[in-house]
Amino acid sequence: MNIEKISKITLWVLMGISAIIFILYFVIGFDNPYEENPKMNDPQFLDVMLVWAIVLCVATLILMLVSFFMYVKEYGFNKSYIYTWGLPIVTLAIGAAVGMANKDEHMLINNEDWNVPSDIIITDACIVSIAILAVITIGAIIYSVILKAKQ
Repeated sequence: MNIEKISKITLWVLMGISAIIFILYFVIGFDNPYEENPKMNDPQFLDVMLVWAIVLCVATLILMLVSFFMYVKEYGFNKSYIYTWGLPIVTLAIGAAVGMANKDEHMLINNEDWNVPSDIIITDACIVSIAILAVITIGAIIYSVILKAKQ
């Protein structure tokens, strides 16, 4: 079995597990009221979804580092790899700066006012980073489609 086939099978299995977990989360008990305080939600599969997200993040981090070191070992270090690694770091830094500027803001979580500066900073860093990377990804897709159409 070649590496491409193994990668495809792994991708489909991980997507299937993720889809099942999200379906369970949204279908079974997403809007269940919390027993002690009915004004709050008590999603039944939230813990499973969070553990799965942590597993995926840790696996991604490990594979990313292994990929980086294997690439550098085989091809040496070049400037294009700085852009590949630098972009996510820069977007997280921009998000952290936005979070630092807005650390006195409030979040409303389960009808409770939440104002923990570290939570606000981390949340803003992640959301801003995701938004910037999404815009860049969409731009790259549009650019590649236009470039392919010209050929």
